[in-house]
Amino acid sequence: MTDLTLRCECGELEGTLKRVSPQSGNHMVCYCDDCQGFAKHVGNEEKWLDEWGGTDIFQLAPADIVIHQGADQLRCVRMTPGGIYRFYTACCHTPIANTISRKHPFVGIPTAAIQDAKKEEAIGPVKCYVMGSFAKGNPPTKPHPKFSMKSLVAVMGFMLKNKIKGTNVPTPFFKEDGKSVAVPDQTVNRG
Repeated sequence: MTDLTLRCECGELEGTLKRVSPQSGNHMVCYCDDCQGFAKHVGNEEKWLDEWGGTDIFQLAPADIVIHQGADQLRCVRMTPGGIYRFYTACCHTPIANTISRKHPFVGIPTAAIQDAKKEEAIGPVKCYVMGSFAKGNPPTKPHPKFSMKSLVAVMGFMLKNKIKGTNVPTPFFKEDGKSVAVPDQTVNRG
């Protein structure tokens, strides 16, 4: 297992992803319209999405994420009321994390925010490609239109294992009362 550096583009926010290995999380690409809308919201879609509109994500437990500096730069958006919390930095609009709530042992980190030479080896190959019905064109990976049984089992197994271990806390994204560290902006233009 390897510790990796999480860093925004300008370096104001920096943290550590602890104990990363292909077995410690799920490496996937998501083509959903919310991931695409989030990339548009923060700007520079070409940097955050692949040519078919996919976001490369590594899912890990919240307790395995520590932010050392720049936590005050975190901002949050929810693409829909009740949607997942999508965190980015105010300083340079780098997507940092997607998560459900303080209760859920799950955080998706866009791999573009992992600034470490050991990244590829540590996170391993992509395990699944999901929400392909929103892909732009025809990705050569042939993503499932929604979620394949393999991807559902991977995510649900991951969440169950981490719920049992209690790794939903501590989390750098939610306060003890369960509220986000940044007030979610739900006025997103998805156009």
